[in-house]
Amino acid sequence: MARLSFRDFRFEQIGEGVKVHFLKLYTFMLDQRDLHKIGKYSVEGDAIVFPSLSEDKARKGFMRLLGKSMTHLTNKISGNPTLYIHQNSGIPLIGSMSFGIVDKGSDLLEIKPLTSCNADCIFCSVDEGPSSKKTLDIVIEKDYLVSEIKKLLDFKGSAVHIYINPQGEPLLYAEIVDLVRDLSSLEHVKAVSIITNGMLLTQKMADSLISAGLHSFNVSFHSLDPENARKLFNIRGYNVGKVKKTLEYLKGKIRVIIAPVFMKGMNEEDISQIAQYCATHGFELGVQNFLINKRGRNPVKEIEFDDFFRFLDGIEKKYKPPMMKLGEIGKTKQLPKPFQKGDQVPARFVSVGRYPHEFLVSASDRLITVSGEPNGRTHQKVRITRSTHNIFFANTL
Repeated sequence: MARLSFRDFRFEQIGEGVKVHFLKLYTFMLDQRDLHKIGKYSVEGDAIVFPSLSEDKARKGFMRLLGKSMTHLTNKISGNPTLYIHQNSGIPLIGSMSFGIVDKGSDLLEIKPLTSCNADCIFCSVDEGPSSKKTLDIVIEKDYLVSEIKKLLDFKGSAVHIYINPQGEPLLYAEIVDLVRDLSSLEHVKAVSIITNGMLLTQKMADSLISAGLHSFNVSFHSLDPENARKLFNIRGYNVGKVKKTLEYLKGKIRVIIAPVFMKGMNEEDISQIAQYCATHGFELGVQNFLINKRGRNPVKEIEFDDFFRFLDGIEKKYKPPMMKLGEIGKTKQLPKPFQKGDQVPARFVSVGRYPHEFLVSASDRLITVSGEPNGRTHQKVRITRSTHNIFFANTL
């Protein structure tokens, strides 16, 4: 008898097939006919059993089927097809603003292990959440991500602060605790922080993340009023009381930064109340100014930074909350850019893009986002239209 068990998979018999849950957030189907070609089977939660096969024969057949079927991976929240990027995928992790590793030549390194959000904020600058116009999601294998970060840090040779700051919610990443633990143990990492909406943060998870080496939580928190909070997050089930309870549990355990977005004419009073809340509990306040984003959601006009800073000065003088201070951002070595704007680059097709009418290619160990339609060939030339901080965009030729 062969009993194949997996840490990241859960199996569920449904009608004429087996529904596979992968990393909690994703799913795909195994056709019962394909399974019967391997042998008689049964499912047991995190395992699939082939009673009449040897371990070797069952594993070989099942892993072939698993690999083929995972090309139909789907995100449970968005319903989007999902690209799983792993060690053997041949897909670079540097080159995109949406996922992977973003290094701007400073000691602040952004890590984006997935795309997806359980909130649907009416002001989301990156258009994530259930109402997003994006048509593809991404999730990256933890070990591949950590390995590529280590290579980059070895090249830099200097201390960095890692921000886990995906386009979406990092606590949706099933291996978030292990990711924090692995990153914290790397040479040259001085701190690891998570930027989160706090909806999924429990006391147990917070303790696990702190034990794993997390340095701080940066929490998107926009109103203390339950109805206003639900309106801003655009999620009926948002529970401001639950988030507050978790935040207050964290007092004295870890650095907590409360980071509302200021939208003139929409939430001035909310931010005043949050400033008072931060002053009461000793949380740092890091207000962000709302900025128009071409592909984001823009419910209000942006204001000049002079007006924004005047508003902040008034808040600070009145409530005296601890104000977030980033300190000086240091420069570090940055990987050489293999292309410049205007270059014509032979590249390999990787995937359709996150939006309609775009696709992803790779070249020289970089990922490139291309506007246009792929020509159906595995390899094609593209023209680089943007080349900044190893983030690359291109057009079709």
